[in-house]
Amino acid sequence: MPLTFNYQDHEIVSSSTVIVSGRTSTGINTGVISFTNNKNKVYPPQHFEVNNNGNFKALLHVYPGESNIFEVQVSDNGFINGLGFPQYNGNQHVVDQGQLALTYNPLPHNKPVHLCVILGKDSNGSYDMPSYRLQRGEVANLDTAIRKLKVAGRLMQAFTQDEMRAIGLSNRSFQFVEETVKHQGIFGYNVESPTPHQEVKIHVIRSPKTVAELRNPNVAQQNPKGTDKGWLFSHAIDLMKNHSPEIFDTYRKMGTAIQCAFLYLDATFETRLKIILTHAALGGGTAEVKCAIFGSHGLHSWPINFPQVTPHFLDATHLSTNEVANDCNECGTSWECFNITLGAFMHEIGHSLGSPHQVNGVMLRDYVWWNRSFQTREMECLRRGTRGEVIGADGNWPRVCHWNRLDLIRYLHHGSFSLPTDNFGKTFSTTFAPDKQHDDINKEPTLYNTPSGGALIKLQPGIFMVEFVTKDLARHHLEYFPRNYGGPGLQHEMMLDYNSSLQMLRQAAPKDASDDFAVRVLSLGGDLFINNFKDHCSNSGKDNVIKSDFGLNRGTLTGYKSALLGKSKDKKPAIIGFDLNTVYKVRIYHGGALDGVKFYFTVPSGGGQSSKPQGGAPKVPARNYLNKLVNKLSDTSITPKHDTSSSPNGNLPEGTKKEVLIGNEKKDFSELVLDPGEVITRFHFRNGAWMDAIQFETTAGRLSPMFGNAKGGHLSTLEAPSHDFELIGMYGYTGSWLDGLGVIYTSKR
Repeated sequence: MPLTFNYQDHEIVSSSTVIVSGRTSTGINTGVISFTNNKNKVYPPQHFEVNNNGNFKALLHVYPGESNIFEVQVSDNGFINGLGFPQYNGNQHVVDQGQLALTYNPLPHNKPVHLCVILGKDSNGSYDMPSYRLQRGEVANLDTAIRKLKVAGRLMQAFTQDEMRAIGLSNRSFQFVEETVKHQGIFGYNVESPTPHQEVKIHVIRSPKTVAELRNPNVAQQNPKGTDKGWLFSHAIDLMKNHSPEIFDTYRKMGTAIQCAFLYLDATFETRLKIILTHAALGGGTAEVKCAIFGSHGLHSWPINFPQVTPHFLDATHLSTNEVANDCNECGTSWECFNITLGAFMHEIGHSLGSPHQVNGVMLRDYVWWNRSFQTREMECLRRGTRGEVIGADGNWPRVCHWNRLDLIRYLHHGSFSLPTDNFGKTFSTTFAPDKQHDDINKEPTLYNTPSGGALIKLQPGIFMVEFVTKDLARHHLEYFPRNYGGPGLQHEMMLDYNSSLQMLRQAAPKDASDDFAVRVLSLGGDLFINNFKDHCSNSGKDNVIKSDFGLNRGTLTGYKSALLGKSKDKKPAIIGFDLNTVYKVRIYHGGALDGVKFYFTVPSGGGQSSKPQGGAPKVPARNYLNKLVNKLSDTSITPKHDTSSSPNGNLPEGTKKEVLIGNEKKDFSELVLDPGEVITRFHFRNGAWMDAIQFETTAGRLSPMFGNAKGGHLSTLEAPSHDFELIGMYGYTGSWLDGLGVIYTSKR
């Protein structure tokens, strides 16, 4: 059997570091495997352990522009020393050899992650270091920290590509900002190379705060008595926005979020308080800055160059809390500290890329097994009380660290993971394209109840996954892979039935299934979270269904509420009814936000029976202001060819004329007057924490201006869920302006 690899010859990769695993044909139990790329043209030779039946794992470096041809040799009389280089007992004894070719295609058009170090304005750049490393000659300074972060970034990229590849989603990974370097120090050699290579660029940011201020116990995340434990996170965002203009301004002008990962270098373990100061493990961000933060308390355990990756993962030196932190009491040895701290930093980067906590994987705490993705041998583990383990003879560990499948599906549609061959959409906010470029597309999923007790979800850009959540974690999901990955492609409309969804959840997670599960819908335009799906789908629920005549003289109607746009702010909703088929004019009160909307329409003179709204909804008043004076318009007015707004009879249907208002009447307003036979079909909104603006679409193909703040919030659309329904009203929440708004619809008779 020849030397085997997990990669095929000339396979294309998108990470400049690649985890290659395989087995030698000799089946030796110990030895060294060496990889030489294109006769050392860019990178020096690399060496790794062989263990138990010839199994190996190698972290290889590749460069673009030509095939990377690796000459591979296996020796049975060598080992990897403490510096990461091979030593042989006597002359090197080669027992196997082979060749592997890989092609590296960088992804410069993807939005990268900026890897950053934050220091206090008076910091000397030092960080916690155990005495045994100081005795070896290691120096805890800014230069060392930068080199360690460069290696750390490549480890995260290589691991992520390996995970995407493992479930058949191609060789893709997120990218860091890079720089061109000739010095070979990151490969363990103090020489200049005639051929440069790319390394992760580390941005050094000086805080205007002193080290003492950054080490304030009140901002330490682990301090149970801390009064401002989120400050380090907001401070990192502030530093990027206000103190790093050369980085941030480019993204601000482009109209898209910047992605950053920050390491606070001045973190330290406070032995008296038993907490880590200048440290918080957080990830997420704002519409402008997506970021992750972490402290440097475990940096001493990270390798300073690539040859030292193996020795650092095999360093079982016991650590003392008299010198360094034991984060989560899982860092008793150096290699365990390496796993926990760098793995946790990657976890927070996962949050910044859109991943929530999961039932397993990196986004739980499975990075305690992270070393096994890179090594075929494991040292003493104090966390588990084991003396050491070795990979199975079949080349598999009984348990390893993974990105959860739900994370990888998110990343497939994340702009930072795009491949040139992708022919499917990416989540709008994750690409280099300005977010506003997508304003002509409804950005977020719209949710509607149905008489059958289900939920209809509509979205023009497309839905790629639905998750069913209990106890804050997704226990089951529906995935819609692109067609070239064997799936049905993005979904633009779907019906979710509560009973069927509950049955699926119980089958997938019988121990964790709950009747009051939540649903998360993931789309290219954003996420929709339905907190209690059972209540939302309940047709008897007072919050979702209203029984009333809605002032339409059609008898009692069952009205269903759409999802709310904006916020309710714990207020009682105002409810209005209208007949869009007879609406002849709409008055929009607006300024810097949407204040109110008034509909003018007619209803039949009689023939229907009114009833009080049920389900806790207030009775809809029959508002008639025909004799009210019309204010002079203080904003633009839209007048059709046949303006009947001032004619009591004109071309309007016979019946009683009505006016209904939702929101506030203000002195500034605009009017939309409809042509005879022209009917409003859709409402488009700009909304966020409140309602910014409204726009109307009609059967005549007319699209009105966006009345209000046309640049505020994001774009949403409300309409009748399907041709089987019609809009009969709105519900909303009013403060100084309209805080929230939704539509009410009923089944057509």
